[in-house]
Amino acid sequence: MATSPNVRIYLNKSDQCQCEPTCNRPAQPGQAFCEYHQSKERCKRISPLSGYEPKFDPMRFNNNPKVKDIHNCFAYAFDHMDMPTSDKCNNNTCNVSFHQPGRQSGYPKWHKINGKRCPDLLARLFADVPGLKSTTFTQKCPPKTSKIAIVVDPKEDYHFYRQDSNGMWSHKPGSTDVSNKDSTGRPIYDPELASRDYRKKSGRLNYSAFCSFLCTPRTVRHHFKRGGRRKTRRKTRRKTQRKTQRR
Repeated sequence: MATSPNVRIYLNKSDQCQCEPTCNRPAQPGQAFCEYHQSKERCKRISPLSGYEPKFDPMRFNNNPKVKDIHNCFAYAFDHMDMPTSDKCNNNTCNVSFHQPGRQSGYPKWHKINGKRCPDLLARLFADVPGLKSTTFTQKCPPKTSKIAIVVDPKEDYHFYRQDSNGMWSHKPGSTDVSNKDSTGRPIYDPELASRDYRKKSGRLNYSAFCSFLCTPRTVRHHFKRGGRRKTRRKTRRKTQRKTQRR
C-alpha cells in the first residue's frame, strides 16, 4: 500500500488566497485569489491535469432528486453513481444509506468508530480502490488517473473533493447539490487552501485536517458498498448539517 503523507492542520482564514500557502493577501470577494494573484502570469503554482479528469457537470447529480439524495461526497469524488432497485424508492427518494469508504473491503461501520481521522480514512480508501496513489497539489497524476482530495473534521465527518477537467475543484456535501465553491462561496482552486469551515452554516462542521491529495483510477468502475443507518430528516435550522453523512 502507498505511504500516506503526514496530516496537515491548516488553519486558513476564510479569505485565504489559494494561489500560494504563504500569501497573506486576502482573496477578492467571490474569487479564489487575492488582487495580486488574479493574473495567471502572477500565480505560477498549478495542479497539472492528466487528461482523465471528469467534466464538471453538476446537473448529472443535481437534476434527479433520487440521485442527489443518495450520493454523497465520497461517491461524487470517484464519479460513482448507482441506483438501488425500484422497491427501495418512492417518487422523490430511496430508502438507502450513502456509500461509505471501507465497507466494500470489510471495515466496520462508522458509528462503531470513535471519530473520523485521516489514517483510518486513508486505510479504508487504499483497501477499497486498487491503484490509488498519494500525490501532491503540484504533481501530475499518471495517465488514466486524476486527483481527489480528502479532509476531515476529526470528531464529526469526512469530506472529499475532486479536480475537474477545467482545472478547478468541486464537491457534493452529503445529499445537497454539487458545487464548485468553498464554505465562503469562493471558487476552489486548491482544496487545502480553500475555506472548509461550515460552522456558520451548519452549526458544527469544520474540516480542519487536510489528509491527502490522491490519484485515483478513472478508466475502471469502482465497487463501493453502502453502509450505516439512514437518519430521519428533521426540519431544523441546521439544514446543511442534516444532509451530511448518513451513518
